[in-house]
Amino acid sequence: MLLETFKKKRVTIGLRQLQRDVKDLELFLDKDERLVKNRGKDKILELEIKQQKTVNNLSFVETSIFKTPVDKKSLETKIALFNEAISKKLPIRIDKISNDTTSFNAEFRDTSFTLFPLKIIYHNFDYYIGCYIPKRKKFEIFEIEQLVKYRTLRKSKQYDNDKLLMRYNAYAKTLFGVTKNIDNNIYKIKLQFSSITGSYMEIFNWHHSQKFNKKDNTIIMTLECGINRELVGWIFSWMYNVKIIEPPELKAYYNKAIKEIRQINKKDILLYRNIFVEKQ
Repeated sequence: MLLETFKKKRVTIGLRQLQRDVKDLELFLDKDERLVKNRGKDKILELEIKQQKTVNNLSFVETSIFKTPVDKKSLETKIALFNEAISKKLPIRIDKISNDTTSFNAEFRDTSFTLFPLKIIYHNFDYYIGCYIPKRKKFEIFEIEQLVKYRTLRKSKQYDNDKLLMRYNAYAKTLFGVTKNIDNNIYKIKLQFSSITGSYMEIFNWHHSQKFNKKDNTIIMTLECGINRELVGWIFSWMYNVKIIEPPELKAYYNKAIKEIRQINKKDILLYRNIFVEKQ
């Protein structure tokens, strides 16, 4: 029925594309909405948007303004554009990129490049785009707000979405969060938390490899992933209630960050630095 309707309106669209579009409808729903699919009379697919009860429906819950975008409309426009590009498997040309949110553009080089968008990631109250950059032959992640000037391109023959997505998913599992690793190694990370902090850690998912064990009234958390800026910053957030047991490489970066913090507070000039990316 939809295909006939589009045909009458002179809109060219194939059955498989239409099926994908129906599947992607859920991406456009609000957080308190869900898409209900039913087979009605004559097996006709019926779609209905229903409100689902969430914590935000409670009358005494207030939403914090902490880390909310100043220009929400601009962000929504970008998300819609990248979502459409992923759906239609279209590459995107980035003409200008800013900031250094994830360490993937730490040196601010190659600010004009083409990327194949693979996944939109909602992480730590922010939106990121997971992608493949053919020029570098690497998978990378950018905060969507980093991408200042961009435009969609025509479909590329070298853009095999399914294969790239499988490889990207395997790569993403090596990261802690969305930040670039210092190298290609996977480390066995062991952190010791005080009992109260450790009990809090256990009720959340921080990484797919996480495991917890009790030891001498403390809780040991183990992870298997790369070392990156987000991991060290996350450990810092627990301040004096956490201790790095291993590996020595993580201890070294943690101590180096402490040293840099002490030194910068003794100086009058503050310059941007990223100790997790080697200078090229």
